Amino acid sequence: MIIGRGLVASAFLPYFEYDPEVTVFAAGVSNSSETRQEEFLREENLLRASLGAGQLLYFGSCSVLDPEMAETHYVRHKLRMEALVGSASGNAIFRLPQVVGMSPNPNLLTNFLYNKIKTGGHFNLWRNARRNLIDVHDIAAIVAHLVRTGDAKGGISNIACPFSVSVLDIVETFEAVLGQKAEYSLIDAGAGYAIDVPDVRRVAADLGISFDEGYLERTVRRYYER
Repeated sequence: MIIGRGLVASAFLPYFEYDPEVTVFAAGVSNSSETRQEEFLREENLLRASLGAGQLLYFGSCSVLDPEMAETHYVRHKLRMEALVGSASGNAIFRLPQVVGMSPNPNLLTNFLYNKIKTGGHFNLWRNARRNLIDVHDIAAIVAHLVRTGDAKGGISNIACPFSVSVLDIVETFEAVLGQKAEYSLIDAGAGYAIDVPDVRRVAADLGISFDEGYLERTVRRYYER
């Protein structure tokens, strides 16, 4: 069963849409800048109502590992939801980084950059910022594999690319794919944080997923080359 209709939910339809033993909860707050309590309460109420309907798969955020976001409303909320899901045995929590896929959501980093570059809009670019990008279809394939092999019984897994990249590199990749220069001002700010992905490293090769040096460009081209 799939709860949600967005980017992540859609990617899991081929795997669990008609599976009565697995509930994919992909209807949570996805905007890390969210501050409205009604949005957090909406997710919590829906999540509580979904518990007990088979093994529940919850998608948290790798941003809970970011020291700069530790005190944000979003991170505190996500940690509370993780605790709620983890209170029942058998459920699984998967923390995601910046997800890339076909979506109208303007809060996606890649959508923001695409729209700015295509329209010639100016933006500030943090010189030292690093982000972790992963194709939503790779997320679904990896998680489905972990669930079906019984390796997702409880606990928390980071489902992310084994390496992060500078935001400047992401912008330059978009410039190459779109054939258009970005209009930005470099700001001496930003940072990154480590994401440990043992499950991803273990199963990626078996699934034919190659996280090589061309992964970023292939992923951007898949969704943004017009």
